[in-house]
Amino acid sequence: MDIAIFSPPELPLVLRSLTNIAANPDALTPREQQLLQVIAALHQSDPKIAESSTTLSQIAQGIINPHHRKRLLQMAIVMAMVDGETTPHQQKALRSLATALSVHEQGLRVLQEAASGHQMLARFDMMRRMMSKIVVPALHEEGIAGVKKIVEPLFFKGGDDPAVAQKYHQLGQLPPGTLGYAFWEHYTQNHFPFPGEAGGIPERLVFHDLGHILSGYDTSPEHEIQQGAFQAGFMRHDGFTFLLFVILQFHWGLKITPVADPSEGLFDIPLVLHAVQRGAACKIDLSDRWNFWEVVDQPLEELRDRYGIPPFCPPSLPKSLFYSTL
Repeated sequence: MDIAIFSPPELPLVLRSLTNIAANPDALTPREQQLLQVIAALHQSDPKIAESSTTLSQIAQGIINPHHRKRLLQMAIVMAMVDGETTPHQQKALRSLATALSVHEQGLRVLQEAASGHQMLARFDMMRRMMSKIVVPALHEEGIAGVKKIVEPLFFKGGDDPAVAQKYHQLGQLPPGTLGYAFWEHYTQNHFPFPGEAGGIPERLVFHDLGHILSGYDTSPEHEIQQGAFQAGFMRHDGFTFLLFVILQFHWGLKITPVADPSEGLFDIPLVLHAVQRGAACKIDLSDRWNFWEVVDQPLEELRDRYGIPPFCPPSLPKSLFYSTL
């Protein structure tokens, strides 16, 4: 998932579309203004081009690429969520934009459920959408046994497999500075059960923790939302699901995953969107058949360079945009 995809003629339409999704388009909140500033900065442009009004028909005529249309709607959903709540006006504006762009985005339903107080429905729809990306391949490749390997540790604290656990413990024998040693250190320092131990992360989800290591984000809630955004960025198919998930979990306080407590107000707009861009710059999708065992003995810094993962410092954004509270 990449954000900085819009052409110079498209960007004014994008910014005006996002302005129309604000709670009050004539009086943007500081966070709404900041989102526009960051998106404009990512495109090396000026957010002031969003000031004039634009109709839905003009937006649809000016943005015809299906991928760009879908990304615009997804960023409009983010715009509606930045202040921690969404108004009926914003939900209506989002539906109108989706119709004008002829884009179907399941996140609209999740947002409506969460904003309407139907948290269990929102959680169910999000879990179904996320887990389908893991469970469906497991079912096709390993049958019910593959699904069991995912469900037992995540939901029932089971999944004991000493042989699997042993191979992860042995990563601690690799030289310090390698990917494998960093993985072992990450688990031991955080007192996490290894894959194959009761309650340990399923092997098909190990890429998430390896993403922590490659990106440099730790496991604090403030960094988990950025790590989720980084993951959204490197996923080549429907990465927006994971961006929506971390905004709900760590900004709206809606508990989605069973393995992390929810938090509120942690959507640091510049840092989170920069994390998406860092993930998008990654040359591989870590979640899609990446065989990390082939590189566990490689130096971590060399792998970051090989995969094209940018450093923390966001060179494309003005430093003035980087602050946590407004």
